[in-house]
Amino acid sequence: MDIRQFTAKLEEAIQITCREMYRIKETSTPKAEGRMASCWKDELQVLRKRTNALRRRYQRTTNNETLRENRKGQYNKAKADYQIAIKMEKTRSWKKFCTLTPANNPWNEVYKIATGKTRNKQTITILQRPDGTVTETTQ
Repeated sequence: MDIRQFTAKLEEAIQITCREMYRIKETSTPKAEGRMASCWKDELQVLRKRTNALRRRYQRTTNNETLRENRKGQYNKAKADYQIAIKMEKTRSWKKFCTLTPANNPWNEVYKIATGKTRNKQTITILQRPDGTVTETTQ
């Protein structure tokens, strides 16, 4: 047997074993897609990139003390502006969320979140019968 064929078969056997033994994490789950906060906007992303660029520029300046202090001031101002923008956007997003539910219902989502009572209820949709067939409905 050729060495290439042998290594190809060995690699295939290892991959099959790994697929059977380990779970493969789904990358397209809603949690993976929802990594960005709902209040995150393009303006915040631009501010974040600018703040990080100013921080890197400040950290790279080592020879000239006056230039370093100048860049440190620019970075600190940009960082403060960025943090204020995040706080304002979070507040705006929270107020928007609070107004989505009707005001006449005291047991709305805001109350449930505050008390920690939000849970996803799982329902069994399909059961397997003793003969091997599966049910169509919950009844």
